[in-house]
Parts: sequence; structure tokens; C-alpha cells
Amino acid sequence: MSKLNISVCVLFLLLMLLIPLPTVVSQTKLEIVTGAKEHERSPGETFYHYRFENQRFTTQVQELEFDAGGHGVFRFKRKDQVEIVNQLQVTATVLEEINSIFSELNFLSGSADYQHKKDFSHLGKTTISLRRGGKERIVTLNYTENPAMSRLIQIFRNIATQENRIFEIETIRLSDSISIPAQLRLLEGEFKSGYIADPQRFVPLLNELRLDEAIPLIARNHAERLLQMIKKGKW
Repeated sequence: MSKLNISVCVLFLLLMLLIPLPTVVSQTKLEIVTGAKEHERSPGETFYHYRFENQRFTTQVQELEFDAGGHGVFRFKRKDQVEIVNQLQVTATVLEEINSIFSELNFLSGSADYQHKKDFSHLGKTTISLRRGGKERIVTLNYTENPAMSRLIQIFRNIATQENRIFEIETIRLSDSISIPAQLRLLEGEFKSGYIADPQRFVPLLNELRLDEAIPLIARNHAERLLQMIKKGKW
């Protein structure tokens, strides 16, 4: 090897030592959080919290946190996977329903025990809390026969269901667009079963899908049909 080539090799090695290697960060959590976190909230600020957990389920944890304006986060964790945290916006219509039921229950001032006399731990644990006007109350249960509390729990579950479906559709749209038709069939089933808190939440996403030529035509047509269903309010 010539002296020139040796000099070039030495120079190259020196440059490699001087150039810092890029840092690789393990992406263990997708987190898009808006607004103050719980420990940063003022004592008088209205704050809603719902958490469902069951280690037997594929999705072991679902959690909602939001303020009086509906701004907050939706968390969920699936078995053997990392926790996902996405931003949440609860609509005024759903907030009105939630506040109406809390008032019906006299939740903050009352002391009713909503837990059924029998233990149904296998169904999972539900935690609901409300903080408003300097008052706070937290209840934990696994089953209730109180009609108002049952309705409240169902609304929170429906919010979690719709936010999970949005996450699934948006993720699959990027990674496996051929599976979008199956996701829209699931969504239609959730509409018809009453498992979606506010169908209007899907209007922006469905409008994007109906015009997205990167997904199958059958999915674009299905998105259009779902938009018409939402518009007419008929499932």
C-alpha cells in the first residue's frame, strides 16, 4: 500500500473518532400530552378521572383524565406491550351527559357505596374520581346495580372505545392500509351497538379516509357510508 493511501486511511480514522455517533433512543412510550398533569392542577380546578384495569384482558388498563373543557389524555396498556398515551378531547355534548349524571348521583356531597354486595373482582376494577370546587371524591368498584353509576361507567367506557378505535385506524392506515376495511367494519359494529360516546368524533378522520387513494376503494366507500350514517344519526 502506498504512503498516500496509508495517510488517507489514517485521516479517515481520525475523522471517525472526532465525529460523535448519533444517540439511539428507545421509543418505549408514545406520549402526546396536552394541558397540565394531575400533580400540576390547582386544587379548585375541575378534573375527571376514569380507570379500568383487568390483568386477564388483552388491554389490561384503560384510563381517561380530562378537565372542565374536555382536554386531557387517554392511556391504555396491552398485555406485554408498552403504555400508549394520546391526547384527548371530550366533546361538550358528552361532558354535559357526564356532569348530568354526577349531579344525579350527588357524587361530591354523597357517600353512597356503589359497589355491589358481592365481589366480582374477575370483572376488573373501575376507579372514578371527580374534583371540583375544592372537593374531591374517589370511588372504586367492580360491579354496581346503581342505574346512574352504570350509565356513567358506560359513557367512560364508550369514550375509551372510540379513542382506541381512532388509534387503531390511524396506526393501521400508516402500516397496513389493506386492513382498513376490517377496522371500519369494527367501527360500524361499535356504532350500532352504542359503544361510541360521540360519533361526531370520527367525522374528520372519515373525511380523510374517503379521499385517501392509498387505502382500498372498498374502505373509501365504507368511510363515505359511515359519514352518511353519522349525519342522519341512523345505525
